[in-house]
Amino acid sequence: MKKKKSKNSEKATDKNKTNFMGFNEMFENNLKIYNNFLEQAKETSKEKTKNSTGIFNNNLEFYNNYLEQAKEFNKTNSDTKESNFTPQNLIDLISPTTDGIFKSFSRLSEKIHENPDIYFKNLNTWLSDIVKLNFYFISKTSNQEADPVIMPDKSDKRFSDNEWSGNLFFDFIKQFYLITNKFLENLAESVEFDDPKQGKLFKFYIHQLNMALSPSNFVFTNPEILAKTIEEGGQNLVRGMNNYSKDNLKHPNKFFISQTPSDDFEVGKNLATTEGKIIYKNDVFELIHYNSDGNQQFETPLLVVPPFINKYYIMDLNEKKSLVRYLINNKINTFLMSWKNPDSDSRDFGFIDYIEKGILKANEIICKETGSSKINLASYCIGGTLSSMTLAYLKNIKGENNINSATFFASLVDFEDFGDLQMFVSEDQIKSIEKEMKSVGYYDGRNLASSFNFLRPRDLYWNYVVNNYLLGKDPPSFDLLYWNSDSTNLAEKIYSDYLRSMCLNNNLVKNNYKLKGKILDLKKITTPMFHVGAIADHICPWKSVFSGLKYYGGKTKFVLSSSGHVAGIIQGKEVKPGKLYFYSSNKNNTKISPDEWLDSAKKYEGSWWPAWIKWLTSHSGDLKNVKALNLHKHPALYDAPGQYVVQKHT
Repeated sequence: MKKKKSKNSEKATDKNKTNFMGFNEMFENNLKIYNNFLEQAKETSKEKTKNSTGIFNNNLEFYNNYLEQAKEFNKTNSDTKESNFTPQNLIDLISPTTDGIFKSFSRLSEKIHENPDIYFKNLNTWLSDIVKLNFYFISKTSNQEADPVIMPDKSDKRFSDNEWSGNLFFDFIKQFYLITNKFLENLAESVEFDDPKQGKLFKFYIHQLNMALSPSNFVFTNPEILAKTIEEGGQNLVRGMNNYSKDNLKHPNKFFISQTPSDDFEVGKNLATTEGKIIYKNDVFELIHYNSDGNQQFETPLLVVPPFINKYYIMDLNEKKSLVRYLINNKINTFLMSWKNPDSDSRDFGFIDYIEKGILKANEIICKETGSSKINLASYCIGGTLSSMTLAYLKNIKGENNINSATFFASLVDFEDFGDLQMFVSEDQIKSIEKEMKSVGYYDGRNLASSFNFLRPRDLYWNYVVNNYLLGKDPPSFDLLYWNSDSTNLAEKIYSDYLRSMCLNNNLVKNNYKLKGKILDLKKITTPMFHVGAIADHICPWKSVFSGLKYYGGKTKFVLSSSGHVAGIIQGKEVKPGKLYFYSSNKNNTKISPDEWLDSAKKYEGSWWPAWIKWLTSHSGDLKNVKALNLHKHPALYDAPGQYVVQKHT
């Protein structure tokens, strides 16, 4: 089906025909502006001349020191697996992406050839905007009032410096970039690919290109950087090179960039501070039992299953935003799994190991520890996918189930659309990842963290390139970003299986996924469920979360939270009025479409946490004396946060 022409497009085609009059004057004026700018820069830098001669000596000295550091680093780590990562390995890793880019642009070329009007309509709009831009500057240089042709989005902080609008030279660069950015984005939107996924992929590549080419990313086209460089005689760039070298030594050749000072945070000191004990440990996980802060607790204990691609303390980030602490305050007897950071010895750990030696083993220990015959389950992201598989395993293979209720935070079982991460999943890309894993037995979690950053390149990557490397500043202190960078490795077997069985082939909801020779049929799961989606989640889109609900066999309560994948879940108990909201409906019909559900839902102000606690406690039995519920069958091994959470990459 062909897309309808927008009114704006029609106006651009019919009314805004390109006017080439005044081009000579336009460029002459632009040249004058540029020359004036250079003269101003020369004048400003006169005082810095004597210092600037030393810049090169400083750079040379720094470079030599860096080479010596690098040599020493390579010598020290010559026997490590990390040092075996060569530029060729990098090429092998990114080549599927570059091939995908070339294929996308080739397909674009074919579509334009088939229908040239697509290109020329957008080009005409672009040329018209450029002409308007130049007449805007002719007006401004003549001291006449004129409105900008285009303005950055309010959320775009790249152009917040006053010089971007106050200085004609930078104003021109900014608007030219934004006009061109709009042209490319509109062109990508106008082309209808035969495969919708290929279309999404092309838009993703265009977006990455636009973000990378922003004038804010370069010294001589960013007024803030240029002023800083002149003021400091280039020392900001020296510091930036030092910051870059530190990042590269931490993670050579893999686009790693520090988002927050690592020395500002310490797990157990200002992160993951809720008191508890490690009561069990094996080669897959540690089990934390959190201390009660009262005399009574609900009799049915809760096991929290965090994602195994991140450290667990996102559930216990700080006192104000600790889900764990919130549970304890609401008299929930809380246990949590802390996954081991996989190494070469973990290469053969698959889903069956994470189920049997992970969740089910934790289940067994908790029942012995509390005397309860059943538990409640709460899980997050891929931890939720694992929990769903565990429930299906209990029903389809074990023929038993003592899971009383299950809660899922932003968790998928239907991977038909699993958000922006789809951009990194194809047969070629999986083969490349598998090739890299084969040499060490795991996938380096820092690679995955970098992929997540490029899903939001403006705010999570290029912003830090400018701040850390060009302005020479240290990144701001932020606990969430520290957690984001404190990633875990992924065992070779489970990650390969996850990519192929879930992401690529969506086998779980197709009743085509087997463990121990038996299908994991989600329809046999009748456990009462509470699902949470986040309206701005780009990793687990809420509509995909909702679409997966029809594959279960039991009753499900669904809640749609504000914000994204993390902020939509980790909300905290102290919330400013109007900041948070959620949608809930009494019609929990999982067979209707997500949009139909949203139409039937009511919007509530505040966090969804109290609504969940109300539901959870209704499935948690009676309140009983704390001592009667904690039998201490498993003596504490050591205090929380434990050993696995502080493991670093090998």
